[in-house]
Amino acid sequence: MTQITICLVLFVAMLVLFFTNKLPMSFTALGAMILLVFTGCLDAKTAVATFGSSTVVTMAAMFVVAAGLSRTQMINHITRLLYKITDGSFTKVLACYMLVTCLLGQFVPSIVALFALVHPLVQSMCDRMNISPSKMMYPIAVATVSTSFIVEPIGPYAAWYVTQNGFMESYGWTGTQLNMWSETSVFLPVGILTLLWAIFVMPRMLPDQPERPISAIGGRKLQEKEPLSPVREVLGYGVFAVVVICLMLGFSSWQVTLAGAIVLVVTGVLTEREAIDNLNLSTVLLYVGVSAFGEGLAQTGAAEMVGDAIAKVLEGVTNGYIIGFVFYMVSFLMTSLLYNRAVSTVLTPVAVITCTSIGCDPRGPVILCALATMSSLITPMATAVVPMAMNVGGYSAKTMFKVGILPGILRGVVGTLIAMTLFPM
Repeated sequence: MTQITICLVLFVAMLVLFFTNKLPMSFTALGAMILLVFTGCLDAKTAVATFGSSTVVTMAAMFVVAAGLSRTQMINHITRLLYKITDGSFTKVLACYMLVTCLLGQFVPSIVALFALVHPLVQSMCDRMNISPSKMMYPIAVATVSTSFIVEPIGPYAAWYVTQNGFMESYGWTGTQLNMWSETSVFLPVGILTLLWAIFVMPRMLPDQPERPISAIGGRKLQEKEPLSPVREVLGYGVFAVVVICLMLGFSSWQVTLAGAIVLVVTGVLTEREAIDNLNLSTVLLYVGVSAFGEGLAQTGAAEMVGDAIAKVLEGVTNGYIIGFVFYMVSFLMTSLLYNRAVSTVLTPVAVITCTSIGCDPRGPVILCALATMSSLITPMATAVVPMAMNVGGYSAKTMFKVGILPGILRGVVGTLIAMTLFPM
């Protein structure tokens, strides 16, 4: 049995366990990671390195920073104000949080940090309105992943088009280039459609009650404690504000969030026990396991095999809309198996090479590959935000797939129509 076969069999087994929910997903993912190492599909050094990745540190530290804010009275104040402004309307409240998340997403370079910033506010509002967080958390995750960086010229990826142009030149295409607004012309209208879908349609598809235990309950426990002293109250606000500003200015996300978490404990805003309790280790370990699995799929050559298969399937096809949608769907599905950045790295050269070989403009497919990596929230492997949302919303893997697949396809159809019309082949 080849390593690719072993890897795929383990992947299917892991998905089955995720969907049946018979075992804790974090330990299922870690078990799959260990089996990859034992079978030689993943080297031990890569597996261990996953525990110390910048994303893992950012996740854990940001949970502590968010807990520091929860320890203050700010969340209660914001919740009461927003409840008053919206008259307690679920749709208005969700729309407000979605818009705030989208706006912050244009500046905060880490979507993991962004979700960790917003979800305590959403949790507090759910408590106030006496509704289950399962009705709100997934739409917030969608806003975090799918509507961040959609106006590229004002965000941290303002020069990303230069990188994409470099890819195209490196793989033989010099006929056309992307500019600063090229991706925005596709991302922005698709992002607006996504917001509307997540506000008005998605909540109807979500469960009324959590399907599995919610792990992020530390915030509620913190709010029930005695109020902080005035000095520590201000420190709780200040640390949170400084972390957000530093993230928006482009400082290293793991360094900023870890420093903020340390300051909160040193100054007494949080006790050591409170900080540890709010690390949300089940979420962190789930991400570690699925991220390592993605590395295993890449190391065994599964990703390269898929890329070669695409080129063969599209051989002889000249219809731009078909080529664009195929690249979108392949990127969408691959993002469900591999980390989104890995998919973009693998498929962008494939898109350029395929288009160059038939003499077609690759800009549309390149943009659609990027759009697809922002659209897949159907498995925990796509981005760390997915396991975070699953734990704070109490979602099963089955629900994540059922609710996420339709908007993913819709984004592909609309994105293809726009991209391949603006950048015809």
